[in-house]
Amino acid sequence: MKTRKAAVQREKFLEMLVSLLENGFSLQESLAVMQRSKQFSPTILQSFEQGLIKGDSFAQCLYQAGFSLQEMTQVQLAEIHGNLNITLKNILASMKILKKQRNDLAKVATYPALLLVFVVSLLFAMRFFLLPSLLQSGMIDVHHWSIQLIMHGPFVLIGIVLSLGLLAVTMKQTLKKQSALKRAVMLARLPLIGKLYTVYQTSYFALEWGKMFKQGVEIRQILAFMAEVESHSLVASLANDLNDKLTKGKLLAEELENYQFLLAEFSLIVMQGEVKGKLGEELLLYSQLLTKKMVETVERWIQWIQPVVFLFIAILIMAIYIALFLPMYGNISTIME
Repeated sequence: MKTRKAAVQREKFLEMLVSLLENGFSLQESLAVMQRSKQFSPTILQSFEQGLIKGDSFAQCLYQAGFSLQEMTQVQLAEIHGNLNITLKNILASMKILKKQRNDLAKVATYPALLLVFVVSLLFAMRFFLLPSLLQSGMIDVHHWSIQLIMHGPFVLIGIVLSLGLLAVTMKQTLKKQSALKRAVMLARLPLIGKLYTVYQTSYFALEWGKMFKQGVEIRQILAFMAEVESHSLVASLANDLNDKLTKGKLLAEELENYQFLLAEFSLIVMQGEVKGKLGEELLLYSQLLTKKMVETVERWIQWIQPVVFLFIAILIMAIYIALFLPMYGNISTIME
């Protein structure tokens, strides 16, 4: 709940900041206006005020106020190539898209999640309350496979949940220990979300490179700018790695193919754009297409969540009924014979 509230506060703050900057206010004047209005989180405003007093950059103040490392990196690049307002608008648009998708996911998943909790609770209640009474009555055979399923099913379910949780924690810790490039490669190899991560990173780099290429900045300068941002970010790591390879005489387009977190078309567009002399425009258009594709993919996944969960619940309910009544019917048939 706190995380969601903080995200809403950051969005409101950024929306007002963009509006004030567009209307000719300086950063200090914008912060003063927001402080006087008393409509924004004092934590965010204090982070900015303290950061600016210490001499921190605007991007660093954003990071201290709770914005992500990726968002800070985007602003650092914007401070270099001069498109700060456009970059802030893009960040704001991304935040709104993410908020909409979270809300859609919550709407779609709430009822199935409650139903799933009810069914799982029913399974546990059968295991610990109903099943002992039936076994004492002698109506069912304790060795029947369906009774064994009810007896051990809850513990298997707990084991699966704990294993998945342990796997997630282990993977998170493993990723933290890796360099930015290795971490990006590992994320790109993950099933399902790996493809989405690759599309996102390609869209991001296409957007940032497109802005600078359109301004006439050469690739060496772009990599030099990117190497100056947060040293632990993927942007700086990629820039340093490419710089080393280009220094050895290797071609940019060919080297881009070796990064698994970038789509193969990215290197092709860079190669063709360099030949045509319209690389900036092509990369910006490519970034827009990828962003649209990414949003459509996520929305399609959200639409599939509810029917898949309902199907799983239906199978679980059928399994419970079969497991409970099958041995009872078997005993009745034996008695009738």
